[in-house]
Amino acid sequence: MNELFPSNCNFVLFANISDDEAVTDAAFLHGCADPAEDVRADVWNSFQRTMLEGVGAEKVGASYWQNHICALVASSDNPFSRAAEKGVYVALEGMSSPEDIVAAIGVLAAPYADLFRLAAYELSRIKDMYLWDFGESVDNVASLMASPGSGSRRERVLVSLSESDDAVSTAMLAAYYRSYGAGKLEAYDSYRWDGSFRGVPQMDRIRFDDLIGVDRQTAALRENTEFLMRGLPASNILLYGDAGTGKSSSIKALATEFADRGLKLVAIPKAHIAELPAVLSAASGRGLKFILFIDDLSFEEDESSYKSFKSVIEGGVGSRPDNVVICVTSNRRNIVKEVWKDRESADDIHLRDNIQEKRSLADRFGLTLVYSAPAKDEYLAIVAGLAEKAGLDTGGNELEAASLTWEVRHGGRSGRVARQFIDYCISSSAIDGAHNH
Repeated sequence: MNELFPSNCNFVLFANISDDEAVTDAAFLHGCADPAEDVRADVWNSFQRTMLEGVGAEKVGASYWQNHICALVASSDNPFSRAAEKGVYVALEGMSSPEDIVAAIGVLAAPYADLFRLAAYELSRIKDMYLWDFGESVDNVASLMASPGSGSRRERVLVSLSESDDAVSTAMLAAYYRSYGAGKLEAYDSYRWDGSFRGVPQMDRIRFDDLIGVDRQTAALRENTEFLMRGLPASNILLYGDAGTGKSSSIKALATEFADRGLKLVAIPKAHIAELPAVLSAASGRGLKFILFIDDLSFEEDESSYKSFKSVIEGGVGSRPDNVVICVTSNRRNIVKEVWKDRESADDIHLRDNIQEKRSLADRFGLTLVYSAPAKDEYLAIVAGLAEKAGLDTGGNELEAASLTWEVRHGGRSGRVARQFIDYCISSSAIDGAHNH
């Protein structure tokens, strides 16, 4: 290339950087002598569009360029990042040098100095030529080192590259991949499956502190997930009960609490249940842990697809990987709908066997948790707890009376209805406050 990217730069592991269009555009522009030439203007426009894609994102350093380079390092899918995701580095940390470590896992040493120099490049020549301001690069790396993680989690990547000690850089970067994963599964904590993993940029960050009245259920969920995270036998989970009682929110809270330890939540629509074997295959062998989340699942009496799903849950030829737990929510205990004709059929000699086959799906889950609609006192406790968290005035009986009127008009008592009521109170209070001013 040119002096921005010397020919001896060792980007063998991080090939995605060498191949990145914005990086090659920057190298071209850096050596550009005549900015007026059409082809150079086209390259500049392409580079500019890529940088503008970072507008509004959490910033790693002080420039979109640094964001871009750190994103490339963070999402690199290579032998080192895959090994670190699996904790291979942790097992080998007694080795005396990074060279020993990478030799043991069969990869090349990461070119930290080259990577940091690339991330710290100020684009000053390009900026002067084109009068475009990308902001200044980091002036004081020590300030970042003093407060790691103060911004985007990818700031940890920039800090790790800035270390002058290669052994420390190796450890810090390996710890990042261990926490968040390698390749396309690094960027997000939550995914949807539609034939492949699709990241969910705006994950619903529910926390267990936000859930009131379901302490027993969430304690069991957290314990089971802790088993999963530690590589111990963990159960598949069925959460069933009344609508709006916190089943789905409890699973989302798991994803929030364990995100920094390598847990990925993968939502699987019912329409893609037949692809569960493919999902399990994609998750198998990864150092990450997965909760496969199937929300609001039920089968009608004439659907036979529950049989193949039952086989995947437990009893099929292939075993479930030990880094995967399947979580299902349903409004009914017996996920497969039963009708009276199941008990009265004259065509089926073994009626009991037919009924048991439908009920056996629910029995395949090692952990079953019931979420019931709250009684009046429990509902009022949920309202009071949410109101307190929201900073609303909980004195007197007005809030309590209004919440009871609300639940009558909005489908009965549940945590969801309580949340909707508090959201209304927050918005109403904000409008009233604006009018008073």
